[in-house]
Amino acid sequence: MDDYINNLMSKAVEEYPFIAKHNPIVMVGNAGEDYAETWPQNEPGAPNAPRPKEFPIDRVGVMIGKPNEFTHHDLAGELMHVDPIANKTRKDLIDSMTAKQLATLATVSGDFKQTMDEGRPAADAVQNGTDSAMRGYLLNQWPKEANDEMKYNKDQLKMLESLKSYMKQDSGNKSGGVAMPQHYSSGNWKLI
Repeated sequence: MDDYINNLMSKAVEEYPFIAKHNPIVMVGNAGEDYAETWPQNEPGAPNAPRPKEFPIDRVGVMIGKPNEFTHHDLAGELMHVDPIANKTRKDLIDSMTAKQLATLATVSGDFKQTMDEGRPAADAVQNGTDSAMRGYLLNQWPKEANDEMKYNKDQLKMLESLKSYMKQDSGNKSGGVAMPQHYSSGNWKLI
């Protein structure tokens, strides 16, 4: 699995340099029924999904449950959950959505439906659905038709395109190169 993680991280950081600033620990293991589970810094996890001991509390941890189906684009999507700029974009996008867009989100986003099926509040479903819509647009995780159904206005498209530029821009390395993983050992990345 070390080769899988090394290749995944190498591709991910190359295409999405914003990942390097989060310096995640990435491992393959039990992620429950999900493709992956992410633990932000300082989050102990839920009682039914505690933070794995391999993830120090001061680091972001990503546990990949289905490596055969999980790509470097998916890793970028996982790290959007812990990125303050992605989170602000999500909030701004939600605040700008029309009633028609929210209704469309409810029908096209599996994450929206899953959250409602779990009996969670509608606000959680909107947040999870919007995360899904952002990944759908930014990482091509939705078919073009689903993105088109959202009928984003020009301000919303500007938000999404700005986030895409941020994710792909290397702001941490002044020499012009991309911060690449130095090595992988027991799920611990050192970025140079």
